[in-house]
Amino acid sequence: MKNEHAARPEGKQTGHGLLFDGVTKGFGGKVAVRDVSLSLNAGERVAVIGPSGAGKTTLLRLAAGALRPDAGAVTFNGSSVTGSTTTLAYQGETLVDRRTALSNVLTGRIGALSWLRGFIEPLLPRHPEPALERLGAVGLVERADVPVKSLSAGERQRVAFARALMQDTAVVLADEPTANLDPSSRRNVIDVLDAALNGELLITVLHDVDLALKHFDRIVGMADGLVRFDTPAPAVTDDQLDSLFAAGASTPDTDAEGTGTEKESEAPVPRYV
Repeated sequence: MKNEHAARPEGKQTGHGLLFDGVTKGFGGKVAVRDVSLSLNAGERVAVIGPSGAGKTTLLRLAAGALRPDAGAVTFNGSSVTGSTTTLAYQGETLVDRRTALSNVLTGRIGALSWLRGFIEPLLPRHPEPALERLGAVGLVERADVPVKSLSAGERQRVAFARALMQDTAVVLADEPTANLDPSSRRNVIDVLDAALNGELLITVLHDVDLALKHFDRIVGMADGLVRFDTPAPAVTDDQLDSLFAAGASTPDTDAEGTGTEKESEAPVPRYV
């Protein structure tokens, strides 16, 4: 399937990009990520795929700096990753329902404000223009004053993207941004996110493999905490995908949000979800 995003703008920063160097992370005696080495560059669109429990979410949290590796290092342009270089776009259900789309997007900048201004700004903004610009980038500026509870699931996800973009970082991370959306909304959300970016490195965890192959430049396949392949999207083969999901068919799920809680393995995730 032809990749639709071959040409990319230059990234915001130059240097070595995001580097995983022999990274291992475990929880409660279970290894979630094993000796992972990856070099990811500004402007790339990278999809991480694999069965449940593969270590995908753990990899993303390591990239965000929310977790520290037990071995190895995660760096951006030679320095440890921080909140000033990466931002994690959470799913739409993390928004505050009773607040407007604009108010939710404004919360993306409160880390740069004083505690008092950070409390007041989403409710009585002095400078709403950056948030309105981000809402415009995701096609929702006309819905700025609509309470989030009145938006569709796809619109909510787009608001979540706009909130993440308020942090203006060089790396944008997204964990299952199309979860619980219908096929049309999935494609729309990915198209909108892609259009809203301006040279940032995008790393997205996806279960929808067809969506990953069509909309992303590079595919990283993970199973059992290992990177099984790291391939340009047009070069991914059916044999690679079959082997990837077969490898994780009986793996306990240690991909939980850092709890290390082991649970029964789910059925293998099919290629087309």
